[in-house]
Amino acid sequence: MTAPISLLTHIALPVRNLAAQLAFYERYTTMRVVSTREDPETKLRTAWLANERDITPGGARFVIVLIEGSIPRDIVGDEMKEEFTFLTSFSHLGISLDTREDVDRVAAMAKQDGTLVLGPMYRNEIVGYICLVRDPDGNNVEFSVEQSLG
Repeated sequence: MTAPISLLTHIALPVRNLAAQLAFYERYTTMRVVSTREDPETKLRTAWLANERDITPGGARFVIVLIEGSIPRDIVGDEMKEEFTFLTSFSHLGISLDTREDVDRVAAMAKQDGTLVLGPMYRNEIVGYICLVRDPDGNNVEFSVEQSLG
């Protein structure tokens, strides 16, 4: 039996403060909110972010889903543990930029904001030119150019 055809569509991240996260992505990226909602049952608030150049009238192929709120125990029990900071060490979201100057600009903004973790620096022909920035929940977001995705 073969696996069904699959397409990665989203990554969902729990956040403490949705407004702070949206401000972070607005400042550092050209990603845009394509959907927001509050679940009437759980009261969880979500915002879906997509690459500006990938947004079409039919939607986006890949989104980051930011989720604010507490998980109702009567719905999921104790199986799901709430954790906010999990993209640490070298775990990170990767965002591609167009030029080294763009990476330098993000790194300069992050340094000014006190959120620069690493770089900017050239690692090698696979990793490319990168900087690592911490988001409002302490997760790592890598900005890169010249990166080979295989």
